[in-house]
Amino acid sequence: MSRRAAIDVGTNSVRLLVAELPARDSAAADPPGDRPPLRPVLRRLAITRLGDGLDADGLIQEDAAARTAAAVQEFAAAAEDAGATPTVFATYAVRAARNPAVLLERLALPVRVLSGEDEARLGFLGAVAGLRRGTGDERSLVLDIGGGSVELTRGTSQRIEETHSVPLGCVVLTQRFLAHDPPQDREVAALRAYVAQTLGPLLGRFRREPDATIGVGGTITTIAAITQGLMPYDPDRVHGYRLELTQVAGALDVLRARPLQARRMLPGLQPERADVIIAGGLVLHDVLEGLGGRSIEVSEADLLWAVLMDR
Repeated sequence: MSRRAAIDVGTNSVRLLVAELPARDSAAADPPGDRPPLRPVLRRLAITRLGDGLDADGLIQEDAAARTAAAVQEFAAAAEDAGATPTVFATYAVRAARNPAVLLERLALPVRVLSGEDEARLGFLGAVAGLRRGTGDERSLVLDIGGGSVELTRGTSQRIEETHSVPLGCVVLTQRFLAHDPPQDREVAALRAYVAQTLGPLLGRFRREPDATIGVGGTITTIAAITQGLMPYDPDRVHGYRLELTQVAGALDVLRARPLQARRMLPGLQPERADVIIAGGLVLHDVLEGLGGRSIEVSEADLLWAVLMDR
């Protein structure tokens, strides 16, 4: 077993995964979808909100960059203590910002800035590997709802057929549409209209094709935890959980009925996510509805997994 680490610098959070990977000689003969999964040995997460205010002027704020850099440095030290030098990558906020240097110049580590296509591809590969999808022709659609962007990727364990990345993340949509707490009906309607306009044609094409729909990202794992009332959060009970459209609708009803302070008290909801979870939940609900009301299988494995395998 070899030990590897990766740090994901996202729009909403910074995440660390340290994991043990099967030896190359034992996995090399197996196709990617059939390899044994990684064995996580350390997970860390910090909500740093790098994308705070980004939608307004395209700029990363100094305080957001400072918070994020501090988390990256802390997680890099934790990875080294665990016996692995981390690979650091960044997603929507850094690739979309007009001033990415405000963060990157604070970091002593090299940072790989993922394109939207790379983010979609890696999220798909991580989810498929983590759920042990086989080597057959089963086609999967992977939905990743992040802080800045949403990725939709279709393919099999052998071949990615189509990737899409659109700026519909929960932080971006909250700042653009949801000015009141709780959000007003007209704000929710405007957000949903924008999502439908952006994703509607795509969802219509995907409605009947995939054999399985998989969800990754903090919004989806959090809705799964809220549905189960998990306190504390338990990744083993979230991974592989199947969310029905009715459950997502029920969670949204609960969230929309409560102001921010009350949302922060809900079992399964990390308090720092309480201000953006409604926007993310609306995207999840409307994507599933646009796919014909199908359920979604939740995966804790995502692009962090794929970066470790891909490295």
